[in-house]
Amino acid sequence: MRIRVGVVVLAVVLLIAAFISNIPSRAETEAACRRALDNLSTWTNRPDVCLDVSSKTYRTFLLMYQLREEGLD
Repeated sequence: MRIRVGVVVLAVVLLIAAFISNIPSRAETEAACRRALDNLSTWTNRPDVCLDVSSKTYRTFLLMYQLREEGLD
């Protein structure tokens, strides 16, 4: 009986660890947002991947993208 409980607890712990390891970090989310910016991106029309980025950070990324497009980077 104890072995069965131990196996179930171990399986639950492994499932939780696998779920947590698949959550992207803040840096990964911001990098994906920067890659997703294009000419259709605006203050209100964010790419889906940018929805989890703060407004201030998104505005900064958008400004950097626009400056780069103008050749002013």
